[in-house]
Amino acid sequence: MLIAGTIGAVAVSSVVGLVIARIGIARTVMLGGAVAALGALGLIASPAFWTFVLAGTAIAVSAALIDSSINSAIALAGRNRLLNLVHGSYGIGTTIGPLVVTAAVLAISWRPAYGFLFVADIALVAGWSLAGRNIGGSPSPSGVVPAAEVPLAAPLGAAPLAAAPLAPGAALASPAPAEDGPGAPTPATRLTRARLVTVVALGLIVFMVYTGFEASAGQWAASFDRGPLHLGAGAAGLSTFGYWGALTLARFGLAVPNRRIAPLSVVRWGCVIAVLGAVLVWWRPATVVALLGLVIIGGALAGVFPALVALTPERVGEEMAGHVIGWQIGAAGLGSAGISALFGVVFQHYGLKEFGPALMVVAVLLIIGSVVLERVAGPAALRPTTAPAAP
Repeated sequence: MLIAGTIGAVAVSSVVGLVIARIGIARTVMLGGAVAALGALGLIASPAFWTFVLAGTAIAVSAALIDSSINSAIALAGRNRLLNLVHGSYGIGTTIGPLVVTAAVLAISWRPAYGFLFVADIALVAGWSLAGRNIGGSPSPSGVVPAAEVPLAAPLGAAPLAAAPLAPGAALASPAPAEDGPGAPTPATRLTRARLVTVVALGLIVFMVYTGFEASAGQWAASFDRGPLHLGAGAAGLSTFGYWGALTLARFGLAVPNRRIAPLSVVRWGCVIAVLGAVLVWWRPATVVALLGLVIIGGALAGVFPALVALTPERVGEEMAGHVIGWQIGAAGLGSAGISALFGVVFQHYGLKEFGPALMVVAVLLIIGSVVLERVAGPAALRPTTAPAAP
């Protein structure tokens, strides 16, 4: 089910920019909510395992549509505080979800839990439908909506990112001008295009490593607590809650200050502090030190993903951002599933005692990738003017 869902989510993420350009951000979110509602119904009524897998894949596809749409809208608007609020809400969902399923299992079975998801998705579609009726404005003559207006002023049927949809493979290229004449490409133009491709590729790698780090730390924490740390089930649960709780609280904390915090600073400090947390988990002179290390990792990583999304329009340009953010969400799904699975392979051969070193390796890779990406996407890279941050 995980494999099928990951494939579906990555496939949709690679073309979600085209969907947004065709029907607009609001309708894309509504489409995602409708697909998720159908998936929830499928999980409730699935008579066989293969229908269960198909329904789960539908939910993964819907998540890719909703995630890419909302991240694109907020990033293009330059509303970094709102971006942290949205990602903080993800943490609330990771906390509520297991509680809802547990309550359903204790009461009847796991199936009614997805009735809660169905109701939430219907509410999502209805809410965006009502909000869409109040959306006004029109696209700019060039077909690109100004960044500050993307979340609220893009008509439902208008292309909020680009006037003409772009194919994923052709999105990074522009029509080839004549070899001679004023339109001929200069060496500087070729360098800019090459750098843009490099920035996009490096960004995808960084998103894969980051989400692999975040997911692996959270998913393997309980096993590590129960194994090498010899904690009971209750203590292990509290430890895992501490990790995700730190992630959630730190994201909301970044959304509170009125003064804008530079996304690049959030990425730098988050990566460095996460390495410190990994060192504590590896060192673990006492159980409490290892548990503290996990909490530090959760808090340090909290702002990195939203900050990387917020930097995307500046690094690749506003017209490309919708496509690239969709690809980044797909890369994040690959990293989350792939790196976490790789951790499992390592633990199967060497034991859960290698949890700390494994976290350390991924933390160092994240720093290296972030530094290289920052260097390549430096002042000479494409840096359009973006709207000021708003709460």
